[in-house]
Amino acid sequence: MSLARLTSLVSEVFDHGVRHPGLSSTGRQALAVLDGAVEPLSPTEIAERLLLTTASITSLLYTLERRGWIQRQADARDRRKQLISLTEEGQRLVDDMLPRIVALQAAIMEDVGENDRRHLLRTLDIIGTTAGQLDAEDVAAAAPPRGKRKRA
Repeated sequence: MSLARLTSLVSEVFDHGVRHPGLSSTGRQALAVLDGAVEPLSPTEIAERLLLTTASITSLLYTLERRGWIQRQADARDRRKQLISLTEEGQRLVDDMLPRIVALQAAIMEDVGENDRRHLLRTLDIIGTTAGQLDAEDVAAAAPPRGKRKRA
């Protein structure tokens, strides 16, 4: 199974198991990132953790703020910057979602042994690091053209 297909399949499982009106899977991930942070995060830090562009994170944060799940505050060290944190309503939403996410993760990994889990986590870490360092445009531009297919 390809990584893209697996990602799609697992995303579908989470989307069905943790469905909430008006909350996308990326929105769910952003709320989880904020929940796991020790202090409010800048939009850039959230974008980096989710591997998103700053343009994408701006739109996402606007939607989350409009729904009352996050709040913005000026950075005390640099008033030009904003910091993002969960609102009480956002925290309640995360507290409702996380147990279901953990249960789904456990169910997905139920048949994977401990050694395979460790290997998978190491492999995913390598893939994540590599993907984060890639210049996708350069890689795509350097791809050789597809050869002609023989038709029967």
